[in-house]
Order: sequence, then structure tokens, then C-alpha cells
Amino acid sequence: MNKYNYHVPVLLNEVIHYLVTDRSGIYVECTLGGAGHSYSILKQLNDDGRLIGIDRDKEAIEYAKQKLKLFEKQIILKYGTFSNLRSILDDEGIEGVDGILLDLGLSSRHIDSVERGFSYLSDAPLDMRMNTEQELTAEAVINDFPVDTLKKIFREYGEERFAGKIAARIDRARKKERIMRTKQLTDIISGVVPYKMRIKTFSRIFQAIRIHVNDELNQLERVLSQTIPSLKLKGRLVTIAYHSLEDRMIKAFMQEKANPCICPPELPVCVCGRNPEVRILTKKIVLPTEKELSENPRSRSAKLRSFERIL
Repeated sequence: MNKYNYHVPVLLNEVIHYLVTDRSGIYVECTLGGAGHSYSILKQLNDDGRLIGIDRDKEAIEYAKQKLKLFEKQIILKYGTFSNLRSILDDEGIEGVDGILLDLGLSSRHIDSVERGFSYLSDAPLDMRMNTEQELTAEAVINDFPVDTLKKIFREYGEERFAGKIAARIDRARKKERIMRTKQLTDIISGVVPYKMRIKTFSRIFQAIRIHVNDELNQLERVLSQTIPSLKLKGRLVTIAYHSLEDRMIKAFMQEKANPCICPPELPVCVCGRNPEVRILTKKIVLPTEKELSENPRSRSAKLRSFERIL
């Protein structure tokens, strides 16, 4: 398989439908990953259209340069976190864009890069950094964080019912030897949870650690606050979330901006003067079709939402 052709973008047709409204417009993909969405967005644009791609993984930037080589005159690739969206656009002299795509979570490239330790399916170093230049790793979290902090991470970010027992078992194990590999961690978890629940628990614990290592929820909160000021009037935001916490944050943000009135419900008219800034385009959450699920099982937890700026 061509190394620049293995990434399968999730909800691709739906992303294009909600995002691309002007073939001459400027679009931002905040998480380049395998550049699959970016490639398809660029195919929709004419020669005047542009795309800014952001990623905090330098490997993703280099990958995208090759994947998007056909469009090199139309792309700007930026190394950094998407929470710096507004400053990235300011640096490029761009006041507003026509669309922003936030495809959260891991890319297929991260999952398939065994040495990064994102997956419990292969034995690898406990790393889980999206930005390999940052200091904090999964190994440091597992070995150096207080047991109560581990419990909180597993419970809040993984919504794991065995959070306390797993944290306690990790604490006992790390006193004997440092936990440095994914298999060590899965063996510890296996000693706590019932056999039938192991796979889902592995997934939740690895997810929780990854979210903490990469500060994903704080990064999301910061970028959401920058989306509306970065969009032109009628510009659109499209988000794809894979985790219930992310999706709840996005839903709450969109609802607040679409229905900002804080007047008591008994008042006959609004007196607070807060006007809607966006129009929600996805009244019902958009999920993968059965066809997509059969062709790309990794899309199973994807949830798409979108709004259009109206103020």
C-alpha cells in the first residue's frame, strides 16, 4: 500500500457537504492527521481556494506535504496546536475564513504507529504524545502521578467504573518496577476487571491517559472560543468528536452561541439583548452510515456537528 494513501477520512461526504460553501474560499483543517479530509476539501476548490492545515505532530506535517503535493500552491501547513488558531491566522494576515474543520481524537496514522504507544493492541513504550517534543509522556503519568490523580484521570476522562481499583493496582505494581510498556499496563488492568470487560476497559484507560498527556479537553475549549471570531459571516464550523466528553463540550458551546438568551422563561420578550451568533446546521447529530461502518470500523464512534456564523 502506498504510504501516502492509507488514511481513511471519517464522514468525508458529510464534511464536504457542511463545510465547503465557496470554491474560492479559505478553509482550515485544525488536525491534519493523514490529510485525507484536506485532500478532498482541496479537490472541491478552484485555483483561488486555499487551505491552512495545522498539526502539533511534525510527522503529520511532513506526511501532508507529500499527500497534498498536487496542491502545494494552495496550502499553508503550520506546526503547532490548534488552540493557537487565531494567532496562526493573524500571522498569515487572514482576518476570516470560510470554514473550519475540527476532527478530534487519533488519526489512523497514530494508531498504526506502534512505537508511539497509543494502542493497547501492541506492546510498545508508554508514550502517547501527539507532539513528540513535549516532555510529558504516558510513562510519566503512570509512574509519577499520585494514585488519587490517576483515579481522577481514569474516572473523568475514561468514565471508567473500575478507576479506583485500577489506580490502586498500578500503584502497587510501580513500587516493584517502573511501568514502561503498554503490555505491562494491560496486564495490570487484566488483574482488576472481569474478563468480558477487559477490552472496553483497556480502551477507556488508554483513552484517558492520552487525553491527559495531550491536554485534549483544554485544547478543545480554547479553540472553540476562537472559532466564531475566525469565521467570516456565513462561515462554517464542522466538528467530529469520538469521545462523549468532547461531544458534550461541543454541543454545549454550539447551543450557547445559538441560543444565548438568559432571560427568565416567564418574560414575554427578550430583554437581555443577547443575539444568536450562529445557526446550528445539524439539528440531529450526524453519524456514519452502515456502509461506512462496514468499510471503516474506526468510524463507529464518530459524531459530526456543524454551525454557520450569522452575526
